[in-house]
Amino acid sequence: MLKKKSQAGVLVIIALVLVASLLVTGCKKDSKLKGARVVFASWSGAYNIDTYEPRNEGEEEQLEFRKKFMSDTGVWIESVELSDWDGYFQIAANNIMAGNKDYSVYTMPADWAMTLYRQGLLFPISDSSYKMTNRVEVAKEKAAYNKMMEDLFTFNGKTYAFTPGLGGFSWQGNFIFFNKRLFREAGLDPDLPFNMQRDGTWTWDNFFEICKQLTRDINNDGVIDIYAFPSDDIRELMYALVYSNNGNFVTIDSAGKYQNATTSPEFMEALGFFQRLVNEGVVKMRREGIDEWGWNFSEFFDGRVAMCFDPEWRQGQLPDMEDDYGIVLAPKGPRATNYRTSLTEVVMVIPNFFTKEEVDIILEAVDFWNIPMDTDWKQGYYWAYRDRRSVDETMALQKQPGIAVYRDFAIVPGFPTDGMIYDERWWEMGTPAQIVESWAPRIQAALNDANR
Repeated sequence: MLKKKSQAGVLVIIALVLVASLLVTGCKKDSKLKGARVVFASWSGAYNIDTYEPRNEGEEEQLEFRKKFMSDTGVWIESVELSDWDGYFQIAANNIMAGNKDYSVYTMPADWAMTLYRQGLLFPISDSSYKMTNRVEVAKEKAAYNKMMEDLFTFNGKTYAFTPGLGGFSWQGNFIFFNKRLFREAGLDPDLPFNMQRDGTWTWDNFFEICKQLTRDINNDGVIDIYAFPSDDIRELMYALVYSNNGNFVTIDSAGKYQNATTSPEFMEALGFFQRLVNEGVVKMRREGIDEWGWNFSEFFDGRVAMCFDPEWRQGQLPDMEDDYGIVLAPKGPRATNYRTSLTEVVMVIPNFFTKEEVDIILEAVDFWNIPMDTDWKQGYYWAYRDRRSVDETMALQKQPGIAVYRDFAIVPGFPTDGMIYDERWWEMGTPAQIVESWAPRIQAALNDANR
């Protein structure tokens, strides 16, 4: 039985993956770190060189590098669990407003960081003389930083948050998981999604035709036994369709104000395509009061649906699946020229009460802490798949510039995404325009609050 994963649990996985990829190396001759103390706060992923127990050879090497670095420089760096997920933001905000310098850097979701920025509580790291704009990782020498998140938090030429890594490593990306056995039994090449994605023919129209072939009554009793995919988690399905059609839920204008993007043609077409899939009967609908949270992935895991739209962290549950499987990005919509997927990333922020000189030291410590020992990111994914194409082609494609975009609504506190997407009128009644219009007041209320 697959169990529900809380948002906190999912983000713990993200933090562990991040921690597992970090390394410390020797100190630069002109380093200002000597004798400094730098503490990273988060809700998970505590790391103290005196108590941390490495889980593999890579972590053992990482720990020895960190110990040597800290011994050579006299600096103390550690990551602490400030609180659990539920209490973390309130404690972090209280610490910052009280001027508490016990913690130098806070890791948090982008919407929380955006709230602190709008309250004027974050230091503009671009003002520091220590620059963190490197885009290329070099093993044991240089860390890289995510430009997508840097751009998101740059206002009037100043940047207020950063994310270590090149991006696309949050395990929150949006994918289609597909069952190779069910493709084969439907008379389709089990590698068809891979091949079409590679050839540029993985489009909405072709996807729809494949869905019809995959939806089958296998015993001729008039009842559909195998569906193309399940409806729940509908959020992941709608994320896939909206962003793959070059759409958004929210946009930001030149003044940094949030605007409602659900009225755009790109968004409307995504909603209409979803309705078409449901009306054509290729979607297995959730049974109210019977199907529990996560039933959609259970249906895929047990081989009752051929595909499933789900977040990337689901791949951690796939190795025990009986059937062979793979992952691809969502097919291209008619308004997209290339594949496009969405994800969320956490960011790191520094409180505004630190001096520029103190921030220089903090950022240098962050930079050293994130120098990679090994830049072969694929080794961290191969274990989850039985073929290499999911990693060599799909995961590599997601990491290409312009393919992955930040899930824009996630920076707007209170944006009614769940309520809107779970509105049954999306497939039972109303045109896309009518449905979007019915939600416009609630969307605008959230945007107005965020724009203040």
